[in-house]
Amino acid sequence: MAVQSLVYPNLFVLGFSVVIAYVLGTAIYRLYFHPLARYPGPFWARLSSIPSWWHTKNQDRHLWLLSLQQKYGNEFRHRPDGVCINTPSAYKHIFGPKGNVKKSEYYQVWPRTVDTLNTWNCTAISVHARKRRVLNYAFSEAALREAEVFIHSNVNRWLDLLGQQRKPEDDCTAPLNMADNVTYLVFDILGDLCFGKSFDMKEPDSELRHVPEIMIQFMEILNPMAWSPWASIWVWFKPRGLDNLLAAYSPPAVKNWEAFVEDCLEKRTQKQKEIEENPEATTEVRKDFFHWLFKAVDPETGERGYSLSELYAECELLTIAGSDTTAIVISAMFFYLARNPEVQARLAKEIKATFSTYDDIKSGSTLQSCDYLTAILYECLRMAPPVSAEPSREVLRGGTTVDGKYFPEGSLVSTALWAMQYNERYYADPLKFQPERWIIGEGGSTAESVALAESAFCAFSTGSRGCVGKNMAWLEMRIVLAKTIWRYEIIQDPTNDLGGGDPKGRPGRQVKDQYQTYEIFVSNRKGPMVLLKDRV
Repeated sequence: MAVQSLVYPNLFVLGFSVVIAYVLGTAIYRLYFHPLARYPGPFWARLSSIPSWWHTKNQDRHLWLLSLQQKYGNEFRHRPDGVCINTPSAYKHIFGPKGNVKKSEYYQVWPRTVDTLNTWNCTAISVHARKRRVLNYAFSEAALREAEVFIHSNVNRWLDLLGQQRKPEDDCTAPLNMADNVTYLVFDILGDLCFGKSFDMKEPDSELRHVPEIMIQFMEILNPMAWSPWASIWVWFKPRGLDNLLAAYSPPAVKNWEAFVEDCLEKRTQKQKEIEENPEATTEVRKDFFHWLFKAVDPETGERGYSLSELYAECELLTIAGSDTTAIVISAMFFYLARNPEVQARLAKEIKATFSTYDDIKSGSTLQSCDYLTAILYECLRMAPPVSAEPSREVLRGGTTVDGKYFPEGSLVSTALWAMQYNERYYADPLKFQPERWIIGEGGSTAESVALAESAFCAFSTGSRGCVGKNMAWLEMRIVLAKTIWRYEIIQDPTNDLGGGDPKGRPGRQVKDQYQTYEIFVSNRKGPMVLLKDRV
């Protein structure tokens, strides 16, 4: 008995000593001997990924990365295995064809099951390449021309409904929350394009307006999980029962959304099959995204591009990703135009001088010739990028060299998009909304300053993982902006500053005239509250 009483304390002391030795050894290695040890960064962030996760949980990761840039410069370490390099050359290399990187483990947390991969969340380069080749088919020039009719029909109806918020005796509408209203519009457009029918969220009696909030809540939960220190455990358990557990205990609203999506896709599939089996039976073919993806072939193999399950996954991705990203920028557009009436007046003058009637506003060289409209959208994209933190990239075998610095296999290297687009080195007065910075000869802009601004612009990402819907987004944003300004004057609600910063708020959120976003991979937002007045 006496021997046993001595053994247990000794085992405890030994175990405790091993743990302490491991922790100290790991700390010393990460601080002084790790391949990324030479990069500056916060002490605790160099030791642990917990600070990075904490700011992700608080939805201010983009602001934290900006603060690190301001303190340490364009190269800094934000977690033990991760470095940000915020220069145009680094951005183009990392996300370009010679980057020798892949999407990191972060993206493996997101799929509903391990089998429901889409172009965004798959990490295998070969799988993504095939999916992307096929997806490009839906964003060809011909496909975009056919898609425009769905944009116009939804935008026209949306603007009519907004105008109906005005009482006959009032000059202006009631205050409108444009974050919500823009979200309804963009979801309806993507529903029309991907599911064969508008969701009609913009309609006052819609029963689907809760859906965007469900998507936001989902991302608010999963984004911190994907950046957490235990993300690897989550990924390991996904094919080992976690997927089934999550499916069984999903909230009813999520299950209802999934059932609605499946029903829409099944009906759209049946219609497409009927057209292909008997093309002479109908004179009208609905050429939406589903149409192009259904008939797409892999240009390298000549085989059918997507199975039905893959097609459904891509359509759901296009709806959610396309809605969130475009809606953020359009919401920012309403915020900045309401707070800069002189900018809005100049834009209205350009639109009225360019188009003879409201119905003349459509895609083409005339719309693209509106330089000030384009500059406004560039500035909104700069100040409120759809993805604001750093898209995580893992270095592959053989390593990679970025801006003359070597990164070994397994390192995480990326560019913090928000931080680079608020870098004073590339954008003078970055907190100021200034469309003129994109036009040579205006507001002090030179050919050199505009070229520098364009080199650091990264709102749509780049390379093979860049936004496949970039041209679609530009078309959508141009049409919404031009048609809105043709019809309405946008006025800031004098009683509500929702969307802006608070002078008493935390650092990074103190500028009243800066649109505030909340990082949940995409940029969540609130407001602005505006009034609309018929333009005369």
